[in-house]
Amino acid sequence: MEAVHRFKTDRELSIRVLSKYLSVKEKDVLDKTYEGAIAENKLPATQYPTLEGIKTILEPLKNDPKAKAAKPEDFVDMRFIKELDESGYIDRLYKGK
Repeated sequence: MEAVHRFKTDRELSIRVLSKYLSVKEKDVLDKTYEGAIAENKLPATQYPTLEGIKTILEPLKNDPKAKAAKPEDFVDMRFIKELDESGYIDRLYKGK
């Protein structure tokens, strides 16, 4: 949660990190990449995993009998993120944004 918050709220640091790990130096490319990356639909403040996302991960493994029989629900435990969310922790992180 804190890493996502830092990425979304510290543009300068985030662009330096993107530049380093993507090996990109062009400011306009980095700016566009950052803006796209912080969009709420791509990187939500509240990091609930989605069953659709788990399905996407399992899809290439469909030739493995265990993966083929796996249900996305078997890989998700939302209680920790739910606890953080319900406690107000995430809202407090972004309050001073």
